[in-house]
Amino acid sequence: MNAGKDIAGIVGSIFFFFVGAAVFAMSFEMTPMAAMFPRTVGAALALLAAFYIFAAMRGYRGEAVENGSTVREQAEGLGRRIVLLMTMIGWALLFPVMGMFVTSLAACVLLMFTGLFERIPPGRLALQLGAVLALVVCFYFLMSNILNIPMPRGIFF
Repeated sequence: MNAGKDIAGIVGSIFFFFVGAAVFAMSFEMTPMAAMFPRTVGAALALLAAFYIFAAMRGYRGEAVENGSTVREQAEGLGRRIVLLMTMIGWALLFPVMGMFVTSLAACVLLMFTGLFERIPPGRLALQLGAVLALVVCFYFLMSNILNIPMPRGIFF
């Protein structure tokens, strides 16, 4: 009956759905400008959790490593997870010192390279690096100028 269903993922997603819904609901007690960021994040969290619950109930597990995988594939997946964890910890520790924009850009580039599974042509690499730069610039502008979230100013900016 549970074959093909990610029960742990569904339970976790139900938890995050309610957390997102609660954050969204509590944001109505704030001023409109202060509520913009938590309302957006809460709504996105609830919607993405609902999407995963729906997908998991249909049998989609979203696993990159299946039961028949080799030890090498599992080790590579573990290595990528460790790089992700270390990058996030390093980013959180360094952004007050070095600056939000620079550390975010470095973390995104590092994670982009961690997520690559094959060599890519130089033109495509340049396009992806440009997209990463544009993404970081847009998010930085959104958070600092539109949402008025104070960004830590570090050594670089």
